[in-house]
Amino acid sequence: MTSLSDALEYENSAENSLFQKIIAWGLTAIQLLIFLLIILIFHPLHILFSLFGYKSYMLISHAMMGLVWRSTLLIGTKTRIEGIEILQNLPENTPIIVVSNHQSEYEIACLGYLFSKTSHHLKYIAKKELAYGIPSVSWNIRYGGHGIIDRNQKASALKAIENFAWKVKKNNWAAYIYPEGTRNRYSNEVRPFKTAGFVKLCEILPEAPVVPIALENFWTVKRMPIEPFATMRVKIFPPLWQKDFPNAENLLQHCENIIRKELSQS
Repeated sequence: MTSLSDALEYENSAENSLFQKIIAWGLTAIQLLIFLLIILIFHPLHILFSLFGYKSYMLISHAMMGLVWRSTLLIGTKTRIEGIEILQNLPENTPIIVVSNHQSEYEIACLGYLFSKTSHHLKYIAKKELAYGIPSVSWNIRYGGHGIIDRNQKASALKAIENFAWKVKKNNWAAYIYPEGTRNRYSNEVRPFKTAGFVKLCEILPEAPVVPIALENFWTVKRMPIEPFATMRVKIFPPLWQKDFPNAENLLQHCENIIRKELSQS
């Protein structure tokens, strides 16, 4: 038989749960609105500043990345960066390969902004569906030096990655690849890493140090509703050198192990 105190406790719990859901959906609406406003406002700026050359264009691109990332503060979400000094001490006259798990576009904005403070601009590989229809984002994918692949066409995707790698090599950029292949929007779970794209990058960029990065809780600002008041975390590891590993597959497995261990999934 249920006691009165048990019934009251259940009722209070239900009310608190409903209140939390209302807060979460309200903050979700705010976050989505802010994101939409940022990309709409910056879209004509991207087009305008692209007329004045790459350096001018990247000023606008990096400014938008910083705003997108920092907009999470408005829903009470903070970001803890660990190992920022590693980025500041990367060799300047060589390309970089960055490997991480993948949870949302907010980590791309965060890392893109962090790398803008170094000599290496971060360039990533995006699926072709993102290259059209999204204000600012699609324009930046097409004109910002990033790679565009069709994930349903393996041969053409590898060729696109090869072309992307040559651009990275020419400009000493940082090539950002998330070998999971798709993002995990619901937890910090790391999916198995796929090797093909990474192997191709290493083939074209054998001199490039590889920087593993573990990302935690970036999924909290992507799921519906969002989980407010979280702490997102970026852990940057010291660079690894390809010559110290028997092959690219072994190196990628080592990166995956590092990231899994950091996220307590080893």
